[in-house]
Amino acid sequence: MRYTEKDIPGMPITAFLDALGEKPVKTFEDMKLYYAPHRDDSEPMFVVNEKANRWYDHVTDESGNLKDLAKLTASKFHSNDIPGYIVKVMNDNEIAKEMLRKRAIEPQVIQLDIAKIPLTDFMKALGHEHPVAADGDLRIYNSPFDSSAKGTMVINIRTNLWRDTKSDAHGGIYVLAHELTGCSNVTELNRYIIGEMSAYKRREEKKQEIKPEPPTVETNQPKRKMRR
Repeated sequence: MRYTEKDIPGMPITAFLDALGEKPVKTFEDMKLYYAPHRDDSEPMFVVNEKANRWYDHVTDESGNLKDLAKLTASKFHSNDIPGYIVKVMNDNEIAKEMLRKRAIEPQVIQLDIAKIPLTDFMKALGHEHPVAADGDLRIYNSPFDSSAKGTMVINIRTNLWRDTKSDAHGGIYVLAHELTGCSNVTELNRYIIGEMSAYKRREEKKQEIKPEPPTVETNQPKRKMRR
């Protein structure tokens, strides 16, 4: 399924929160209690009334509809187009679900310390075999999550962290996987990352299996003459 801005008026706030990776902590009648998606609270203080499709924040005493919530969670990069941001979040989540179904591999399949996977190796798995430029510890790539962004993805191979100079998004491998899938669930991100790395490993093994025959080398040695 793919959403458009026409779907926003009937879009449940709970579905949007799910797409953000937020799960209800408690449910009672038409109410669902969450941790606020835009703050790092120690207690769940954010309530959604499913029937009215409105939310209420016990910390700030604010309430609103889906667009009001989107304004709170949107980054500066998306704040100028809230309807577009909502559609992007929902569609990214749908794409993530599809990708995760295709890559339905449990984290135990291969033993990896995921956080320590070199980002340059992960970029190879994503189809970016080589950086477009290099400068000391920095490797510059075309953005893997924005086809229009050329040379904006910068990886520091010493710290194993990245930054996108266009969107200002930055972080480690989990943040990059989130940008690619829209998913915030760690278990599902593990499956996605391992799925991509496993597929890359299989491709590399196939390349090793199909090695071309070495070319024959003709020598210029003179042919032996027959004795008379």
